[in-house]
Amino acid sequence: MQNALSDNRIILLTSSLSYRARAFLEAARRLGLEVVQGLDMPPPLADYWQPTLPVDFKEPPRAAQDIFNFAAQKPVRAVIPVDDGATVIAALASELLDLSHNSSEAAYAARNKHRMRELLSSAGVPSPRFRLFQAADDPATTAAEVNYPCVVKPLMLSASQGVIRANNPAEFEQAFRRTAGIAMASGGESDESSELHAAKAHDCTHVLVEDFIPGFEVALEGILTQGRLKTLALFDKPDPLDGPFFEETIYVTPSRLPPPVQEAIFHCTAQACRALGLREGPVHAELRVNEQGPWVVEVAGRSIG
Repeated sequence: MQNALSDNRIILLTSSLSYRARAFLEAARRLGLEVVQGLDMPPPLADYWQPTLPVDFKEPPRAAQDIFNFAAQKPVRAVIPVDDGATVIAALASELLDLSHNSSEAAYAARNKHRMRELLSSAGVPSPRFRLFQAADDPATTAAEVNYPCVVKPLMLSASQGVIRANNPAEFEQAFRRTAGIAMASGGESDESSELHAAKAHDCTHVLVEDFIPGFEVALEGILTQGRLKTLALFDKPDPLDGPFFEETIYVTPSRLPPPVQEAIFHCTAQACRALGLREGPVHAELRVNEQGPWVVEVAGRSIG
């Protein structure tokens, strides 16, 4: 698929609601790249607006095939997702185009918090204990089955949407109802031909409950090349993030942590990337650090939000 023309062209997958596309477009301009925007747009709107490359994020296999068909006529150097919603699509399309990419399974694991926890736990990566519940479960019954304090999460949303701490059964019941409502209202990929459909079927109908990990929080921004992680920045989060909600506030870099602690954070993040199967591209990791060392909160296969 590659030729001289493709060295200057990339596909940037973005939604109309993304606040980050402009930064990517400006970076591409400085690098002298031609950018084709793959815009998240369902077929009826695409027929009306006629964008260069419409992509329906809710149909990953079909979206990947649309990207492949476009690149067959206009070869590209890379397919780059801006936000979480496009990471699986970028992986599927890059596989079809034989471009550098993460597997679709790894991209999905970095999105789905339950699958992430399963893989991290199996690999022995420090991370909290967890339980998966159906969103329709009775909160009062469920409240007796978890440890406190705990954190209630939707499986697929980012930016701490629906993430709530509960310190006791009464708080848990309120948090569970709220998070379950957010999860069920979020929608999800619907294409049953996807090999990932069986796993995705419960993305919006289940809720994850994790033990709360005390400590201070940091964020590591890195890039993976053939599985090797390079740190771009390590951010301290000086504001305490102890709940009940976990809004992002202040990021400070360079980190003021001692070098041994920074090194431990790096190695924990690299171990988590290996466990998830991430090998290429940007990584945004959130970790908590206490007297036992760093604990992985999440690892996203994208750049910082």
